[in-house]
Amino acid sequence: MQLSLQTDYSLRSLMFLATHAGRRNVAEIALFFHISEGHVAKVINHLSRLGYVRSIRGVGGGVELARAPDQITIGEIVAAVE
Repeated sequence: MQLSLQTDYSLRSLMFLATHAGRRNVAEIALFFHISEGHVAKVINHLSRLGYVRSIRGVGGGVELARAPDQITIGEIVAAVE
């Protein structure tokens, strides 16, 4: 099975958030995976609309998982994003 770039970046972003405690920002995720901030921002926005991440704006804001990592499956993400 071949995944789209959006699905790949979605999975990477969720794995990053699951393994790094606390709020993170788009720039950290993009730097970690060496991908464009614009792509990560688009993916995070989509994941936020799907209810997988919570996006907090303003000072002290960032991105965090909306659910516990053990409550999210890879198959669920692939089906939702594809």
